[in-house]
Amino acid sequence: MFKKSINRRLMILFFIVGLSSLSTIGIYSYLNAKDALLKRTLDQLTSIRVIKKGQIEFFFNERFNNLKLISENDYVKRISSEITTSNQGQSSSFSNKELDYSIFGFDNMYLIIGRDSTDLSIYKFQGSRVVPLKNDFEVAQQLIELWLKSRISNEPTIVDFKKRSIVDSESQCFIGKQISGISNQKVCVLALQISIKDINSIMLEDSPENGLGQSGEVYLVGDDFLMRSNSRFIPNSVLNTFVKTISATNAFKDKVGSSLIDDYRTVACLSSYDRINVSGINWAIIAEIDYSEAMIPIVSLRNDIVFISIVICVFLFSIAHIISKTITKPIVKLKNVALKIGEGDLEVNLKPKSSDEIGLLYNAFNTMAEQLKEERSKRMTALYDGQELERQRFSRELHDGLGQKLIAIKLQLESTSKQNPEETRATIEEVKSSFLKTIDEVRQISNNLAPNILNESGLDVALKNLCNSVQKSSKIEIEFSADGEYSVHDPKVKFYIYRIAQEALNNAVKHSSASRIQIQLIGSKDNIILVVEDDGKGFVYDDNFCGSCNGIYNMKERAHLLNGTIDIETEPLMGTTIRLKVPKLFA
Repeated sequence: MFKKSINRRLMILFFIVGLSSLSTIGIYSYLNAKDALLKRTLDQLTSIRVIKKGQIEFFFNERFNNLKLISENDYVKRISSEITTSNQGQSSSFSNKELDYSIFGFDNMYLIIGRDSTDLSIYKFQGSRVVPLKNDFEVAQQLIELWLKSRISNEPTIVDFKKRSIVDSESQCFIGKQISGISNQKVCVLALQISIKDINSIMLEDSPENGLGQSGEVYLVGDDFLMRSNSRFIPNSVLNTFVKTISATNAFKDKVGSSLIDDYRTVACLSSYDRINVSGINWAIIAEIDYSEAMIPIVSLRNDIVFISIVICVFLFSIAHIISKTITKPIVKLKNVALKIGEGDLEVNLKPKSSDEIGLLYNAFNTMAEQLKEERSKRMTALYDGQELERQRFSRELHDGLGQKLIAIKLQLESTSKQNPEETRATIEEVKSSFLKTIDEVRQISNNLAPNILNESGLDVALKNLCNSVQKSSKIEIEFSADGEYSVHDPKVKFYIYRIAQEALNNAVKHSSASRIQIQLIGSKDNIILVVEDDGKGFVYDDNFCGSCNGIYNMKERAHLLNGTIDIETEPLMGTTIRLKVPKLFA
């Protein structure tokens, strides 16, 4: 049922076309919007990363400048000189002057004095006092490393954060600079402590209004792939969280860019990365935001597209249904009318409601129905005329031939009542002879109506007998020839060919005034061909002539029923040739 329904096919076709167009536009819009959003988000991350990079670089440069300023301070130099010349291990008090280093952004200040790494003294500023550093081995190790870096350079140096073994202790970073003008061949280095809190105050952002949303963050990573600033998601992550991601690796390869990666939490995110340009440290800065959060507008757009697509699909389906009904309704009406015509009801009249192709088809269908009615009328007329002519011919033959002979026999038999025995015997012999002639004539009439010789001897013998019979009665020379393989097994085909030949021969005898008629039966590889040719007066042959001549019309109808063709070639005073061709497959 589905395969036969044009209405359903059209509905599905219109729906598929509309859905395909809608899907193409929707997918194209979605992908373009997605690419645009990804690019905008990455650009936004890059902007934030550039800003944070500038802030952290400014922070360290400012601390370096403050270090230079403090190291050149006369008060610091005097204290350093006095400690260098005093006994080591003794605390000193400078109550007349206190240097507030916290205003420069430092947590603690130290002095590292010594000739070499085995002879170093470390002092810590505590208010107005300078006391030796005690019981803090990890800080001492960092300060010794700082002294070793600073003794060979007069520029500020830095020691990176080191992980502390003391629970809940904060990681520390130190910057230092050699203090010039110290005697006794000792190197005095001023060290200032930078707290991780200061860096986190710059890097760590947890407010949704900062452009990083609910999952965005900017953090620092050292060349050991450990964090140098706290994570938004992992507490105490400095020097505790390992970040060997694609972004961190690319940054330490001096690459700058952005991409979609899995972050240190193995969560898909958009990431922008670069190196920090601070002398003495090798850090990378990375700005990231979760991919799922960045795609929230796209997910919303996708849902809107799906919802609108569903609404439009329902609308398209309704429109497709209406259009398909509009197209198929007249076709269904034509189908119903065609079924009526197939059942023989030709009294149909379709009224077109439009002037389009459907309207033209209605008009063509009405024309066809009218032509079929005319054709049926012609066929019925030809049938009735043929039957009437056949009855008249049969009536004449019975009346003129058989009837007269039977009357003569009757009169002969009646005359025997007045004859003597000898005359009666002679009359009876004459009656016997008349009866034999009457029987032959009945056989001739019967043979003309339904020639049994077709079934007994074949088509060629039947046509030969027909030619002989017509030649005797018409006194016209008739020649018959047969050639090739012309055998026919279907009785109906043999009978139709015989009747066509009989009709053509009778027409030639009655109307052509011919002196000679030739009939040829030819069997080729694919066809059986019958040719009837006379040397008579011919006639003007056209479609109008065919319509008015029942004999020719009947021949054409029989040829059509045999799936064959019949051609008539004639001109006035040029004779007539009739050619019948019947396919052997049909025969």
